[in-house]
Amino acid sequence: MASELEDRFRENLGRVRSIVNLYERLAGEKGRASVAESDLLRVAVVLLHATLEDLLRSLAEERLPWADPATLGRIPFPIPGDERSRKTTFTFEELAAHRGRSVDEVIAQGVAAHLERASYNNVGEVKALLESIRLEKSLADPFARRLTSLMGRRHLIVHRVDRNLMRGPGQHGAASIAKSEVDAWLKDVERFGGVILAAAGRS
Repeated sequence: MASELEDRFRENLGRVRSIVNLYERLAGEKGRASVAESDLLRVAVVLLHATLEDLLRSLAEERLPWADPATLGRIPFPIPGDERSRKTTFTFEELAAHRGRSVDEVIAQGVAAHLERASYNNVGEVKALLESIRLEKSLADPFARRLTSLMGRRHLIVHRVDRNLMRGPGQHGAASIAKSEVDAWLKDVERFGGVILAAAGRS
C-alpha cells in the first residue's frame, strides 16, 4: 500500500504533468512554440525540482531526528524567537526555554527548522542528505547526470529568467526548451523518487 508521502509525491508529479499537457495543447502542431507558451515548460521544471525537494525534506523530517550524534551536531540548536539561528552549541539560558519538553521534541523542532531552510541544488547535496538519513548515497548515481541537468536548468530559470545568451536574427529572448527534455526529467525524478521511497520502506 502506498504511503501518504508517496501519494503526495505522485500528486505533485501529476501537477507537473498537467502543466506539460497544457503546454502541449496550447503549442499544438505549430512546430515552434512562443516564449509565452514555452514558459509553461519552465514552470514545470521549477515545480518538478520543488517536487523532488519536498520528497527529500519530508523523508529527512521523519528520519533525521534519529540520526547519529555526529550528524545531529551539524544541525543548529532551536532558539525560540530566532528560527534562523545557525548555532550548533547552546547555553543553559537557551536550553531553559525548552523546559517541560522532551529531548526528542527539541531535536525534532531543530531538524524541522533546519529543513525549512534547506535546498538541494546539486547531486552532491542530495547524496549528503541520503547519507545523513541512513540511505545509500549511491542510490543517486544512476540519475546523477539527468538530475544535474535538471537542477542546472532550474537555476537558469529561477536566477536568470532562462535568458538566451545568443544574439542575432530569429533568436528569442529566452533559451529554447523542449517538451521531450522536460518529459525525460520528469521520468527520472519519478524513478529516483520511487527508488528512495522503496529504500526508506515508504512505498
